[in-house]
Amino acid sequence: MEFSGRTWRPPYERDTPIIEATTGCAWGTCSFCSLYEEEHFSVGSLERFERELDEVKACIPNTRRLWLTGGSPFQMSFEQLEARANAVRDRLIKCQSIAMFASVRDIARKTDGELRRLRALQVNGLTIGVESGNDEALALARKGYTARDVIEQLTRLDCAGIEYNVTYVTGLLGAGRGRWHAHTTADVLNRLNPKIIAVSSLTAFPGTKLYEEVRSGSFTMPDEAERLEELKTFLSEIQLRVHLEASSKSNAVPVMGMLPLDKALIIAKLEAAIEEERRTNPNRHFRAELSSLGWDKERSEDLSSKSARSRLTYASLKGPRRDENQPTLKALPL
Repeated sequence: MEFSGRTWRPPYERDTPIIEATTGCAWGTCSFCSLYEEEHFSVGSLERFERELDEVKACIPNTRRLWLTGGSPFQMSFEQLEARANAVRDRLIKCQSIAMFASVRDIARKTDGELRRLRALQVNGLTIGVESGNDEALALARKGYTARDVIEQLTRLDCAGIEYNVTYVTGLLGAGRGRWHAHTTADVLNRLNPKIIAVSSLTAFPGTKLYEEVRSGSFTMPDEAERLEELKTFLSEIQLRVHLEASSKSNAVPVMGMLPLDKALIIAKLEAAIEEERRTNPNRHFRAELSSLGWDKERSEDLSSKSARSRLTYASLKGPRRDENQPTLKALPL
């Protein structure tokens, strides 16, 4: 099995077998992201996809879920997605869902009929980088859509029966505006039906537009106490039955649980952490010491010299955990 691009997936997909469908990110302009800065977006050939499916079939014929790698596999045309879904159906007869990253823009390019057809072919469990429900924050992040677009396009997924997870980034509106960001984002998500809300916290990594904005003084990052206050406000206002996953490396105080069942316990933990932050500021160096999720220059040159391609046996099919063997880049201090 071969991977010519960055292999990346959400932590809740860590046990799902993976196959490369695309490389890079088709959008590539988000202000805070440098994850795919070394890669141009491309779609892998159907022939290669089928060969690697044959390998999965030979090793784990009872696979029930498959993750297609790449920054935005749902960017593929309906015809490309349909062909790959049919290839999965022909080989992995017990596979019940084909999951991948998607953007609000990708959904908008599919008709209602195409979405329903993809769902019938087991395309399900999309992870969508929504990030925010606030128009100003979405513009600052250069996401290329509005809160209204989020509601319209994810409602279309609901109507097609396609399940999805969403991401939310605390701190995206900057210092002093965390509670408003939480309120507006909760208001948008309360109109939708995500299965998982994955929360990360804004970090200024070298090589991103955000990093330069912070250095120039045009954007002020919130401190850790405000980030926790924002998450607390968001949890107080969210009215969904949903799994919360706020345990990524960017969260100074990781929390997770089922809502509303665990809401009171999570809020209590956040309140204690907020009090501690204001009293002793234990995480004052946390963000400056946070490693980037992208490749550094040395790693990129090493990959380039090897044609950015590695041959994998099935023993490594499920791929490394998110934090494994990642190079370190220092984030910009607050």
